[in-house]
Amino acid sequence: MLENIKNYLNFNKGERNGILVVLALIILAAVFPYLKKYPAVDHNEDFKRFADDILQFEASLKNANDSAIEARLLDFQQMDRSVAENKLKPFPFNPNQLPSEQWSKMGLKDWQIKVIKKYEAAGGKFYKKEDFKRMFCITPSEYQVLEPYISIPEQKNEYAEKKPEVKEVKKRVMVDLNTADSVTLLSLYGIGPSFAKRIVKYRNLLGGFYNKSQLLEVYGFDQDRLDKIMDYCEASPAGIKRINLNTVRTDELKKHPYLDYYTAKAIVDQRIILRKYTSVNQLKDIPLIHEELFNKIKYYFTTE
Repeated sequence: MLENIKNYLNFNKGERNGILVVLALIILAAVFPYLKKYPAVDHNEDFKRFADDILQFEASLKNANDSAIEARLLDFQQMDRSVAENKLKPFPFNPNQLPSEQWSKMGLKDWQIKVIKKYEAAGGKFYKKEDFKRMFCITPSEYQVLEPYISIPEQKNEYAEKKPEVKEVKKRVMVDLNTADSVTLLSLYGIGPSFAKRIVKYRNLLGGFYNKSQLLEVYGFDQDRLDKIMDYCEASPAGIKRINLNTVRTDELKKHPYLDYYTAKAIVDQRIILRKYTSVNQLKDIPLIHEELFNKIKYYFTTE
């Protein structure tokens, strides 16, 4: 067997040379890529150029679309203006209170006229042309057609021309609490029929008011009500009915709001002792009449 292998591996000179050539070619093919220097390829640069190309393409598309849209808008506006010109038959007019028939004659639709009339009914008014332009029922193209025909007279300032009203100053009428009847008392602020009757009744019991603050003694009358009428009423001393200390009886005196039975009897008893009052100040000598009480009753007595 070894003999056969040995015979198989034996080559002549020509075969050996061929084998060497083949090996040399194999080795050269294996090392050739390393012997040749290739320039480095920048893939990022290639991607950047590609991205720039895409952006330029998109920009060109956008410009083309914008141009197309603008062209269409111009076409629509021209068409809208053309429709408005065909629809409207304008003539010089003032949009304020223009009759519906005139609006209709001008070419406006019924719904447009209703909107304008509703605006006027709510107090709306057109002071300048631009006011009419703001009506949503009028399209820009319609306004362009109507604008040259709008004529609004110059509006005068109503408020500036109004002269300030000169209020007539009425002379203040004072109500005399001692002479006024219940009807006259009603003219005082906050005095109703009930209070008017109470005031008259209490005034008759007293014999009159010597001071406006005595109204606080009337049932239900308070300081707030008094403050409101203080400057519109007075208590005239001449209206007070005085009691003659030398003739009055006990049963008459005790009816006075400021006196009770015992004080009234003491006054009459003092007169018996004195035989006659010569001065109202003599009431101070009666033990039941203190200074505060005297200052209240002294206006209601006389010795004559």
